[in-house]
Amino acid sequence: MQLGMLVRRVRGGALGNSLIVMAGFVLSRVTGLLRDMVATYLFGTSAEAAAYRTAFSVVDLLYLVIIGGALGSSFIPVFIETWERDGKERAWHVASAVVTWALLILSMASVVIFLAAPWLITTLYGGQDFDQATLELSTQLTRLFLLSPLLLGLGGLAMAALNARDRFTLPAMAPSIYNLGIIGGALVGQAFGLGIWGMAWGVVIGALFYLLVQIPGLYALEMRLRLHLGRGIEQVKRIARQMGPRVLGQAAAHISLVVTLVLAARLSDGTAKVAGLGYAYQLMLLPYGIFSLSLSQVAFPRLARLVAEERYDDFSNDIRRTLGTILWLTLPATAILLTLGFPISRVLFQRGAFDTASLQHTTNALMGYALALPAFATSEILIRAFYAMQRTWTPVLIGMGQVALNLSLGTFFLRAGNDITSLAFAFSIANNIEALLLLLVLGNAIPGIWAQPALWRSVGVAVIASGIIGAGLLLLTIVSQGAIPALTATHPYVWTKDMIALSAWLVGALALAGAAYLGLSIIGRAAPAEALRSRVR
Repeated sequence: MQLGMLVRRVRGGALGNSLIVMAGFVLSRVTGLLRDMVATYLFGTSAEAAAYRTAFSVVDLLYLVIIGGALGSSFIPVFIETWERDGKERAWHVASAVVTWALLILSMASVVIFLAAPWLITTLYGGQDFDQATLELSTQLTRLFLLSPLLLGLGGLAMAALNARDRFTLPAMAPSIYNLGIIGGALVGQAFGLGIWGMAWGVVIGALFYLLVQIPGLYALEMRLRLHLGRGIEQVKRIARQMGPRVLGQAAAHISLVVTLVLAARLSDGTAKVAGLGYAYQLMLLPYGIFSLSLSQVAFPRLARLVAEERYDDFSNDIRRTLGTILWLTLPATAILLTLGFPISRVLFQRGAFDTASLQHTTNALMGYALALPAFATSEILIRAFYAMQRTWTPVLIGMGQVALNLSLGTFFLRAGNDITSLAFAFSIANNIEALLLLLVLGNAIPGIWAQPALWRSVGVAVIASGIIGAGLLLLTIVSQGAIPALTATHPYVWTKDMIALSAWLVGALALAGAAYLGLSIIGRAAPAEALRSRVR
């Protein structure tokens, strides 16, 4: 009886929601890794892989900007407020208008991109290694992918509505269903000789199931959707006003990634390097999604409620606690990516069409992207804090500055004769400066929010402990090369022969590093480690 009551309490609280969302992100990143492993095996860093990556980056802007971030972050606080103040019927009436406008905007934007795709792809990616056939394939894939934002858009709104009512299970499952659709498409396409088109159709099929898996949750909330334009509804006007700057903010975040890909297309062997940058970015997103995005997604509705109730002390405490936990988790992940990026990439990707050159492009890019991880993770919760306060222009302006800096540094490095490591490093520099500015401006907006010694003690302990485990992993790698020759780049790696030993070594090294980091954090009395130990007890 007591155990059942405890389980219900955990499930109903912030911890339970965080665990659900984190489990969903873990599953999403695992299926995402499987998706990338299938893609690297079948296509490596070929021209087909580059065409897929460039087409995806263009179309993804529609979903990430309009639905994935801007509309979701504008919709959730208003939906919560309307539900609590005016009841669920009024909340669904508002949601119906939002869905109608989202479908109209997405449809019109899709038509524009469909018509402009040849010019857009050539302008962005017409580098020295992107021949006409690759550009035409990118254009065709872009047009096919335009089916997915409509489906993902509706799924994103469903996710926002469910999250607003603290329903996290089905939304947490949806990204994994999406990835499984892409994997299935790639495998079926390979079986029937469709090449990259099998995986491309998998994107559309996965987007459809991304929406369908969340429909039962909406019916459980007694969803009532009727398409209408919402004339005279104040909440719709407010969402529209708030979306303006958020669209620009989300566009800045995504364009910063596209800028790096566009510059890489100007390099020799540009198609392979664009594909390698994409795989490296996905590896960096693994800890980011599990640790930062999951915690921030759960925190956002709670932060919006605290602001609405004018509980600003609790608001500040929540931001500090979430930020401290995110940094405590992502700093050691950065150390691991920097020291073990090569063997991790080799185990995950080097097989089939993914050869030694592909591995080199991916690991070179990963060195630069890994340095962005703590800042990238920090910015997520800070931006959501500004959105919860409805101070939307602040992160937008800082984000636009980040894009400009990334473009300037990347262009400078490119003209100086540098390669993709420097392009990824430019991305990291720009994101670190963005995170620092967000910290400073939020501190100015809420005086005293950062004046808590426990937060900085935890961060300091995490920095020192991460440095120690990073040095230890580097030393362990050097002394293990004799026994595990696959740790060296010069070893003629054969995955069917070398992968088991290398994987076992990685598991052992990561377990040792994790235990050492936790022990150092407990000794240093880092707040997240203390909280974890208390919950275990």
